[in-house]
Amino acid sequence: MRYTPDQIWLKILSELGDTIREDVYLRQAKPMALTESELTVSVPSVYTQEQIASRFLPDINGLLEKQIGANCRLKIIAAQPDGKRHPEPSVSSTPATAPDDTDAPSTDTTLNPEYSFDRFVVGTGNRLSHAASLAVSENPGKIYNPLFIYGGVGLGKTHLLHAIGNRIQEVHSKQKVLYISSETFMNEYIDSIITRTTAFDFRSKYRTVDVLLIDDIQFLQRKEGTQEEFFHTFNELHQNSNHIVMTSDRPPKNLETVEERLRSRFEWGMVADISPPQFETRIAILRQKCEDQNLENVPDSVLSYIAEVIQTNIRDLEGSLIRVAAEASLFNEELTVDFARNVLNDFAAPPPRINAKAITAEDIQKAVAGYFRIKISDLKSSTRTKAIVVPRQIAMYLCRQLTNLSLMEIADAFGRQDHTTILHANNRIEERIRTDAELYQTINFLIEDIK
Repeated sequence: MRYTPDQIWLKILSELGDTIREDVYLRQAKPMALTESELTVSVPSVYTQEQIASRFLPDINGLLEKQIGANCRLKIIAAQPDGKRHPEPSVSSTPATAPDDTDAPSTDTTLNPEYSFDRFVVGTGNRLSHAASLAVSENPGKIYNPLFIYGGVGLGKTHLLHAIGNRIQEVHSKQKVLYISSETFMNEYIDSIITRTTAFDFRSKYRTVDVLLIDDIQFLQRKEGTQEEFFHTFNELHQNSNHIVMTSDRPPKNLETVEERLRSRFEWGMVADISPPQFETRIAILRQKCEDQNLENVPDSVLSYIAEVIQTNIRDLEGSLIRVAAEASLFNEELTVDFARNVLNDFAAPPPRINAKAITAEDIQKAVAGYFRIKISDLKSSTRTKAIVVPRQIAMYLCRQLTNLSLMEIADAFGRQDHTTILHANNRIEERIRTDAELYQTINFLIEDIK
């Protein structure tokens, strides 16, 4: 069988199986050309190119040998800032030295241009994190500093980090932005100890940026020396009103082997969580992925089925779509729900926990009334005093975010005849949390309390 570049790439993604769902870089590659000796793919940045080459090249070359022939290899080309492409670097290549231009703003080439706010699908589980990230990108150093985003694997934390960096470089082009993982921070810190001449360079690199974006901060657990270095880095950046954004798989209070003085600093600004997307958000994510991958013939019924059975995270969701589309293309099968069911048979969503308790409007009203020390009846009343109006709007907003109730059902829970009141309250709170740090913190506290 003779494959097109798209077909062989989809087959490789399918055969990589679980691995593809754990890597965001591999899915950014676009197949360009296929010969008997080479599959050429294009990626948006050198960083993505290096990640694929270091993590997946042997496996992919092995699959190409199996499908095409013993001499077939993968060639990766990456976009340069001017839009041109350059080939995959050899193993022995070293980073190029940047020209000496002190007037040019410092940019971080590790930022992935594919990760933007425009491409981030906003839903109930990530709305607050998205709003806070957007606010930071528009006002770095002035609001929500530090911003701490936490949530499970594959829910969009890294996407938001890159989106913040990309937006800042668009809007505030003179700001120096650095994206790094905490593991890389630790490795570079160790290198600076071994080679003492690099210690100054290490500290200068991290303490002179305007915005530090650091991924997977939980990796600092049990790394006492690295924690000490990051503590001083954090202090210097914060004292100079330079922004710090961190992601983690758990909230600061659960980073049990991170020093208390660091954990308390992580909570100085905003702490926002990301939870698994709800059904409607999962549908929107799948449609976005179809557009990105030029998958034009996936029926809505198939998207709905995938969204129903894959409830864990975005990586699993997108990986399942790719797998279904790949197998349909390779075996010339019609994309139907039955076909998708057969492909995804091993990935069906687990049954709901018997003891799991759905959040109700009453739960939210009770939590909000208790927080503001008012009566639940006040939330349902027509009183227009500020002391009642704001808590009422917050409660309505939280009902929209944390429950599956329709607008009319929420309106009924608050004794309202018209659902436009709920929409107005939701929009009002969404607008205010962009600039009102105290309100944002209050809502975040209430969400934690209600959950």
